[in-house]
Amino acid sequence: MKFNYLAFDKNNQTQKGTIEAKDLREATKLLIEQGWFIKRITPRGRFKSGFTEFSIGRVSLMEKVLFAKHLGVMLKSGINLNEALEVISEQSTSKTFGKVINNILENIKKGQSLGSAMSRHPKVFDSLFVNIVKVGEESGTLEENLNYLTNELEERLELRRNVKAAAFYPAIVLSSTFGLGFILAYFVLPKITDLFKSLSFELPFTTKILLWVAEIMEKHGLFIFGGVVLSIIILRALTKQKFFKRPWHWFLIKMPILGNIIINYNLVLINRTLAILLKSGLTIDQGIEIAIQTTNNVIYQNRLKRVLPQVQKGNKFSDAIAGFKQSKRKPLFPLLTIKMIGVGERSGRMDESFGYLSEYFGKEVDNSTKNLTTVLEPLLLIFVGLVVGFIAISVISPIYQITGQFRR
Repeated sequence: MKFNYLAFDKNNQTQKGTIEAKDLREATKLLIEQGWFIKRITPRGRFKSGFTEFSIGRVSLMEKVLFAKHLGVMLKSGINLNEALEVISEQSTSKTFGKVINNILENIKKGQSLGSAMSRHPKVFDSLFVNIVKVGEESGTLEENLNYLTNELEERLELRRNVKAAAFYPAIVLSSTFGLGFILAYFVLPKITDLFKSLSFELPFTTKILLWVAEIMEKHGLFIFGGVVLSIIILRALTKQKFFKRPWHWFLIKMPILGNIIINYNLVLINRTLAILLKSGLTIDQGIEIAIQTTNNVIYQNRLKRVLPQVQKGNKFSDAIAGFKQSKRKPLFPLLTIKMIGVGERSGRMDESFGYLSEYFGKEVDNSTKNLTTVLEPLLLIFVGLVVGFIAISVISPIYQITGQFRR
């Protein structure tokens, strides 16, 4: 796999090119081993990267990956924390992130720890990021913990890219189809409506349907288009409201195919978060508290909130999640999860059990997204073919009838 990169070499000269590596982690490692400071690195030939990783006014996940990677390497090489942050701030391509790093540096100079300074920016550094840094500072293993964090962020980034890649093709096909359909219905079909209505013979049923659609679009097309756009905006706004999140997330989980991807995706995030936190030295109840904050799905948040008091009382995590009433077809915590966590509790290696589960469900997400694309491609082609065929038959049938009358 090839990656395009933009970096500074040891002489602070800009280097731009392509590197071949197995994945993003290996690509960044190869560049950093040369002593280069990476400004940007994206998979080559993947159109989605520019849209999924960068957004105005926000700090992208890729920038956080590079921040953790560079900071860990600099600290390991003997550069003190203040100097490392100064270098990263100067080389940052994001003004927003540069300001955040400068603010962190100012607070550190005032006597705060790195973790405390980061906690002042919750929109940039989530609870997982902050707590791993704090544990590293307290235990004297900050460089090692930053390496754990880098691996976690890289895997999260790759997982997100795989999910969005699966949704990209269907979204383009459907939006193009509906866009073309709207143009035909609003601009083209009304032009031929008067012609067909003036014909003296009975029109085919498909043509009548097409004329009915054309008439509606001619009279109310702009209102329909505006209504669809407004509905999408309202839905997006509602999904950010607390009262609507629970039913909306539950609806998504219950959806065929997509529901399984969402379940597996959340299980990856939860298990990976717990694995890295336990490996960093936190207890299981502390890990669950942070997992609640780093999980976006309200259904899983509520489940973990119900588990937490039981674990704090001394009950086993596996027993707590086994007590949930679950759907047999789509359990939120499959039997494998319960069994593997139980094995980890008995062996005292819960971090390894969570790590295994995160890898397992990560592969499930990858396979599901690939299968989703494979299934949707022929269905979308059939759908587009039916729409085009219907329009063609509706337009051509009256023309054949006219030519047939001329022959007589």
